[in-house]
Amino acid sequence: MKLWNIISMLLALASYGNAQSSSSKLTYVLDYNSLNLSSIIHHMDVDRYLYNFQILISTATGLITTNGNNIWALTPSMDIHGFAQINATHVVLIDRIHHCLRMLDRVTSHIVVLAGTCGTPGYSDGLIGTGKFHNPNSVVVDTRNSGQVLVTDSANNALRSVSISTGEVRTVIDSGFELPQGLLWAGDHLLVTNNVYISSVRWLDNGTVVNYIVAFSRPGDVYGTTDESKVRRSSNLVRLREKMFLVDDTGSRKLKLVDFNEGRVKPFCIYQEDDCTTNSSALPIPAIKAPMLKVGDETIYVALATSVYKLKGESSESGFPVECPDSGNATIYIIPGRRKLTFSLDNGLTIDLSEGHYTLPKDDGPLLCKEHFNVMKSPIVRRLSFKSVYEVRCNLLEYDSDTRIVLRNTLLHRRSQLLTACGEDCTMSNNMMPFSECTDGQLTVYWPTDVMFPIDVHQPPTELVNRLEQRIETIDSMINMEIFILYHSPPVIAAAKGPNNKAVQVTLYSACANNRKSYDVERDVCV
Repeated sequence: MKLWNIISMLLALASYGNAQSSSSKLTYVLDYNSLNLSSIIHHMDVDRYLYNFQILISTATGLITTNGNNIWALTPSMDIHGFAQINATHVVLIDRIHHCLRMLDRVTSHIVVLAGTCGTPGYSDGLIGTGKFHNPNSVVVDTRNSGQVLVTDSANNALRSVSISTGEVRTVIDSGFELPQGLLWAGDHLLVTNNVYISSVRWLDNGTVVNYIVAFSRPGDVYGTTDESKVRRSSNLVRLREKMFLVDDTGSRKLKLVDFNEGRVKPFCIYQEDDCTTNSSALPIPAIKAPMLKVGDETIYVALATSVYKLKGESSESGFPVECPDSGNATIYIIPGRRKLTFSLDNGLTIDLSEGHYTLPKDDGPLLCKEHFNVMKSPIVRRLSFKSVYEVRCNLLEYDSDTRIVLRNTLLHRRSQLLTACGEDCTMSNNMMPFSECTDGQLTVYWPTDVMFPIDVHQPPTELVNRLEQRIETIDSMINMEIFILYHSPPVIAAAKGPNNKAVQVTLYSACANNRKSYDVERDVCV
């Protein structure tokens, strides 16, 4: 089976593994098919921007996203050593070569400096241009404070924090490390790979931060208890089950199983045709690093140099939750008069979108799915308007120029009164003056406002209508909304009462956004 044929099903899982008995057998089978890239892979994660079928990968030539068949570059060519998705649309990037952190906006593709002094290595706290790193390696969001990320500052043997809002760099702790690299949260403490050992950073109740060795001690290739076992060089780890982790020992060209339930380090068994293999004959483990990603309960992706391999657990192709439903391609219209659409994300943030096609994350119960939609200008403009209807002989309205002038001045006078009724909800339109239509002895007058709605809105919001009607009722001269028509008998005519027994109706007047087209009322289309 091809490596990525079932990736969309696998990535639909929102959990990264539930607690299981440490005594249950771990069985993984190597899938020989792999994804081959053109540059060294540094880090992998499930793509939160296109969740359910894509993996985000940082490489020596940039950040990419892939579904296994196609690859999309997200950044210019640059060496991105690690990254952390702080939400669905923004990614913190480790620019190790230039000793700083950058921020990528997935919606606009803009990249800005987040922290550090790009191009200048050093060791100091402070804002952009003052704070300094020396070979930053990995980054994770601080689960204790989502407003900051934590970074391994390898050459300075320190753990640093960076404020997402200000970019301020602070030192969390700079003791107990030896070339710190990978980071992984394990409950309330942070595991750190340190070349030849794993340490645990903990935040005590009194505010003290401590860091101590929890596995391995000296360089070597030895299995046994966690304090007696050895690795030659380690930079990545991934959680398999409760208190059970897979660690790369690239110096020994192996993957090793660290089981804190039993306090032991064991061989990690990869099956090839029913034979258990624990060394590089199963996987071509490079001498550099082996980034790993666990998806679901029983599938692990391992990046080896420029290729990604899949290890399938014994139950990795059964019992998965249903995939995210297909959202189709909905169309959302920009409010007429505006250039962009303000879109609310599930995480509470809002983004402004221009015309185009978008794919954004969408919460769907236990899954984080994707939603496809098009943003376009509304072909029909629905303008909030006041309307009154009068019974009158239409031929009188065009009797002479005096008749037209008197009617126009009357409507403008009413317009100024309706401006008071608008309050804070609207203003009378400066682009469209009051206008009227007369057919079959019925004169319909519209007083348009500056509030507009797109094609998919057919009625003004009820709360808005109620507020406007209440204000109109407080203006005595507008209760009957009389107008003056010359030569009519009598010349003062009251508006007919509408369905709500009011002389002034709050409605939407529809017209085509393209002036060269005509609005068909019956079909609600522009032709």
